[in-house]
Amino acid sequence: MNKKEQIREEVRPGLIIEYLQNNQPTLAWVMEAQSSRVRALNINQREVKLAVSRILPWVGPYYPQGLSREEIIGLLKEHNRRRLEEQEELKVLEVWEMSQGEIDQARISWFSGLVWNEPGYDQTAALGRTMLQDRAHFKFSPPFFEVYPEDVVETRLEQERIAREKEKLVSIGRDLFKSLWESGTKNTPAPRIEDQEIADKLKNLIITRIKNPDDSETQDVWSKVTTGLPQDQNLAFILGKNWGIFSPHHNFLLDQADYVWNDSWTDEHVDELRRIIEKFDQETREPEIRGLISIDSETTRDIDDAFIVETRDQGFSLTLSLACPAMVWEPGSELDRAVAHRATSLYLPEGTSNMLPRLMAEDLFSLLEKKPRPAMVLRLEIDENSLVRHMDVGKNWVMVDSNLTYELVEKQLQDGRSEALELAYRLAKQLREKRVADNAVIIEQNDPEIKLEQNSDVRVYIEDKPACRRAQLIVSEFMILANSALAQWARDRGIPLYYRTQDIALPKDYCGVWSRPEDIYQVIRSLGATLTETSPKPHRSIGVPCYAPVTSPLRRYTDLINELQLLGFVEKKEPPLNKEKMEEMLPGFNARIALVSQVQRFRPRYWKLLYLKQNCKNRTWRGIVVDNSGPFVVLSLPEELMMVRADHELFGGKTRLGQAFRLRLGKVDPLNNEVSVLEAWEE
Repeated sequence: MNKKEQIREEVRPGLIIEYLQNNQPTLAWVMEAQSSRVRALNINQREVKLAVSRILPWVGPYYPQGLSREEIIGLLKEHNRRRLEEQEELKVLEVWEMSQGEIDQARISWFSGLVWNEPGYDQTAALGRTMLQDRAHFKFSPPFFEVYPEDVVETRLEQERIAREKEKLVSIGRDLFKSLWESGTKNTPAPRIEDQEIADKLKNLIITRIKNPDDSETQDVWSKVTTGLPQDQNLAFILGKNWGIFSPHHNFLLDQADYVWNDSWTDEHVDELRRIIEKFDQETREPEIRGLISIDSETTRDIDDAFIVETRDQGFSLTLSLACPAMVWEPGSELDRAVAHRATSLYLPEGTSNMLPRLMAEDLFSLLEKKPRPAMVLRLEIDENSLVRHMDVGKNWVMVDSNLTYELVEKQLQDGRSEALELAYRLAKQLREKRVADNAVIIEQNDPEIKLEQNSDVRVYIEDKPACRRAQLIVSEFMILANSALAQWARDRGIPLYYRTQDIALPKDYCGVWSRPEDIYQVIRSLGATLTETSPKPHRSIGVPCYAPVTSPLRRYTDLINELQLLGFVEKKEPPLNKEKMEEMLPGFNARIALVSQVQRFRPRYWKLLYLKQNCKNRTWRGIVVDNSGPFVVLSLPEELMMVRADHELFGGKTRLGQAFRLRLGKVDPLNNEVSVLEAWEE
């Protein structure tokens, strides 16, 4: 006999039953019974119509008809009281322990027989209620209760624990996050949470959402705790800032790139660094090459190139020394994987974070003056037409005579006090002229210096750096020459390298040197993207047949690997990595460099926007129209070297490229990379 048939046979007026209402057992008195439905009065004094199938499989007791409504309600309340008392005494875990392993399922009467010799109606109902609530040990499949085995119980108990914690987390988190949002807008103190465990979990939730705004594992909880809050793309950071987890100008782009700013990441590589120091000491030699000079900014400590220029017949002899961390590098080591993950050094207004451990980047392998250092050395013979007629590549110990700054070199060139620098400048000019003749695109613009002053808050200053075009020309042309010459040298010998390519059809009109903002904007928009590939192809905008970055092995992972490949060929005729392995590594490397490079691109703009925000109420800004073809007019702020947009209507609907305006700015939001132009008038 199935449950429906059994219940139908037993159900009659005067019988006490239970049914589920809002997932809770509810007592009722049967007033009228039909074949498949009953009319009943429940304990809440409401008449209900129920399908027989909804009646729980414990019924009784039965009372004679003719009782008043008040008497019926009184009986229901009395039975409910007894059942609640019985529930308080029940140990349902003991029932599970006695039944699991004995049966898979049974009726409630079988289970109540385990607890009492002659169970009464209220006792059986109390046990049924309790087993309904214990979803970790039993499953209700009317009219039976299934008994879960021990392994399933452990899993379900863990799931229930997680669900309870999640419910508590959401309940507290929703109120907290609302208060945190309001504390930011009303400038009130952040609320405190007494439950430290919950507080830590909510902090970790915020940190996780900053690192990965699309994290799938926390999406459900995050959507619940932020219900009713604005859908701001930086909501997690704003809440964390208001809570005091982050400073007001915390660089969360580093978090998203999983890039550790300080040198603490090297703590896991102490043993490997110790071996590097030992190898460095063992291999240190008297310098074979002296008389080198380097040119860098005043704050640079990771010096990775130096040179000597001499005349040779009608041309030049150029010796380039490149820092040589490849001397101790082991591809595939733990340190190698960590450095590959960092991908590149970061140079931001707030400071520098080296790709390599600071000990390597700023000491052991930095070409510091008056210190013997290992170097990859290029000796190039260059004719009067700026063509490389011969090049030797090797590894030597060198000593740099002087670490010069751009400013000092520029001054010495102006004063005509250094024949060596004048010779270097003459060679650099010829190299650039040749590249221009080979259809190179050269952009000349002076990036301003961003200075941060920390008091109670950060104050931003933007200053024009002295133009050091001749000094910068020497460095840039020598590095381009080295990278393109080594690329061709490796191509001719079949050495696998990472090449930077731009194999596009470049319009003749775009070739040359550009310095006006409107020209620079139009040219850059038209240039194709550069790619990192393992096949040598032209780099059109540089004006060379192939180009492999090698000259910054302290700062870029591509350069370090390329240096390792070249020296492996020079010393052993066998590069450590074949082309297939480099191609296998390439997708992961490209993904990392793209993510880390975002920090280098967007962080300086953040500080520039903060500078605009701090000064927009008391000054105007000079803007040059660089594009008026789209829905907005795009203007370059040449002093700050950044772009802003404004509606055409603000300019009377008519503008021309290169037209200069004074701009009054309105709302500036550095966090969301937004700036509005309120007013514009022609200069």
